[in-house]
Amino acid sequence: MEDPILQTPVKIKNACLLCSYTGSDHDVFDEITSYVADNSHRVHLNEIASQVQVALKARLDISLSHSQVRTHFLHHQCDQKLVLNTVLRDFVDIVSVGKNHCIYTDDDGITSIDTKNTGVYIDSVKQLMSIYKQLDSLGRAKQ
Repeated sequence: MEDPILQTPVKIKNACLLCSYTGSDHDVFDEITSYVADNSHRVHLNEIASQVQVALKARLDISLSHSQVRTHFLHHQCDQKLVLNTVLRDFVDIVSVGKNHCIYTDDDGITSIDTKNTGVYIDSVKQLMSIYKQLDSLGRAKQ
């Protein structure tokens, strides 16, 4: 990287190597990036990061850790589809836990509904559905 004002090379400490490829029109990197975006709804980000890690080593001779690859795609690139799919997967777990806290049995063996937790559960389901709708509209917009 070169500083445009000083016109001297600038080394950025701890810079993300994948970020330096972004916007470079590098065919292999663009293919990998497209694969990630196109498959984020099918495969968990951890598996995608593993696959990309292997592809980067085999096709570009770039050795990065699984964590570095995952961090780039989730926190640096921030592709909306990938981030929403990751949030969706996390949210499914939250909704499941919320559901489990809606019904309880007291010491007398009487089963009751916890209205506060049920409200939280219903709100969580609404948010989950909202994410699905947003992902669905992103899918239609791409076609």
